[in-house]
Amino acid sequence: MPTQTHSTPWGFLFAKGLIYVLIGVYILAFSQSFTPLSGQILGGMLILAGVAQFLFSGKNQTTDSSNIWGYAYGLNDVGFGIAIIVDSMGDTSTIVESLAFWAMMYALLQSVQAMYSFIAARGGTGVSANSMLIHAACVLVAGGMSYVLLSFTAGFDESMRMSGLFPIGLGISIFALTWIMRSQAAQEKAPRVG
Repeated sequence: MPTQTHSTPWGFLFAKGLIYVLIGVYILAFSQSFTPLSGQILGGMLILAGVAQFLFSGKNQTTDSSNIWGYAYGLNDVGFGIAIIVDSMGDTSTIVESLAFWAMMYALLQSVQAMYSFIAARGGTGVSANSMLIHAACVLVAGGMSYVLLSFTAGFDESMRMSGLFPIGLGISIFALTWIMRSQAAQEKAPRVG
């Protein structure tokens, strides 16, 4: 009987990182002329990021079999994407707060996942130091975004412009984390000698 191998669709996670970078660039480019349509596009991009995360989590067989963290990230993106679309149909000024709460939830999920991964790998080789540093960077970037947006609101345009930098940072950290996870998965699949 042939052995069935599962290929992990790392491209979905890279796509999510790219969508985050595009969200940041979009916010930077259109923060001065933000319209309800801009909010709907922004919300749609967050929903696409969530769908990419769901697709990755559904196919990922390299880590924990439930992939609960991936589904939680996907739900966070889709939920706040819908909230931003709804917000943009009325008073667009609440979009800044929605982005801040999205980042806060992202930071919370990232920190809990990092703790869970570290505890699960104690005594083992499951989590690299680089992976933990990337998780910490994600927490700081997302936490920084929510802190800046909730604490230093300098008007809608200025707050939106500042918030554009954070999704770019998250996207870059997702690229790095995906690269590390993909390398670890390839090492685990490689035949051991000796």
